[in-house]
Amino acid sequence: MKFRSPLRLVVTFRWVLPTLLVGVLVFNSCTALKEAQERREKRLLEKRNASSLMLESSDVEPDITPDALFGESDHYTLKFAEDLPGMPAFDEVHEREEFIDSALRYMESLYEAMREHFGFHPEHKIHVTLHDTYRGSRLGAFTTTQYRFGIQNGRYVKSITGIQMDFPMQMYEKHGVRVHELTHAFTNIYYIPVWFSEGIAVLMSEYAQGGSHRKFDSLKADVRIDLNGENELENWTGHTENSPLTQWRYRYAYTLVAELWERYGNDFYIKVFELMEADGLHQQLESLMPTSILVYYFSQVAGEDLVPFFRKLHFIKVRRLTKADIVEYIETLNAQIQRRRE
Repeated sequence: MKFRSPLRLVVTFRWVLPTLLVGVLVFNSCTALKEAQERREKRLLEKRNASSLMLESSDVEPDITPDALFGESDHYTLKFAEDLPGMPAFDEVHEREEFIDSALRYMESLYEAMREHFGFHPEHKIHVTLHDTYRGSRLGAFTTTQYRFGIQNGRYVKSITGIQMDFPMQMYEKHGVRVHELTHAFTNIYYIPVWFSEGIAVLMSEYAQGGSHRKFDSLKADVRIDLNGENELENWTGHTENSPLTQWRYRYAYTLVAELWERYGNDFYIKVFELMEADGLHQQLESLMPTSILVYYFSQVAGEDLVPFFRKLHFIKVRRLTKADIVEYIETLNAQIQRRRE
């Protein structure tokens, strides 16, 4: 019989026990995290009406003027432009009052959904004006982010002063357009790349009324690249463009945004925008945020470098950045801005 040292047995036991304990803790932690995510997903789904997949109406009580030409809720104002009250559907006070009450309740429910999904909470109310025609057309909805800018402590700084939305009634009554444009009222304040903003807008439209948007089966197989080998998303100027690629861009952006959300969890984008808010660097950009800066924030939240992921999708300009790189980039831009203003 071989002699086994009691000391060795004790030492082995003392090392194994913490290992087992850590294993149990990790397992329990993962299980708890998964259960928490499942509860969150269930809670988000319960906020949609099961029969129509429309967002449920908020229980907010809007303040509406006696003539029912203007209403206000916690996060929105809604008013009728001069050309709308003369229309048969809105020529009586009670008709306008019912509409404003319903519209503001719906928009408040969308506000809550945006906060749940992305952590958005604009400081300013979102002002919505409804028209019969706007800019001579019934087919265009517009979101205008108002801001002031200037040099503060040697840095270029933009600050939001208001968010204005203008809908022809014909467009507002299209559910997908309404949700899409209302979503831009939130995303525009971060100056994020067009493809990310549009992808989020489609994602929210799908959440509010599911089944109307299809994702691609494969981000790699369904990618489209230009003559320089760059993903066509990077050339997107927004939904005002009229291009054979427009529908592909919407669908691909939605697929990409949804893929990251599914891969890294429901709170992924909440954490991304929290980091942006904490840094405040987006407010120092003169134009839209380069995708490389966005991928920096994605990587920070994901806990892994996502540059290779985007490179495989032919985002050829994306490069690995540190916080110092971003600050240096912004300082260079600030110096150029100051020289132009001199």
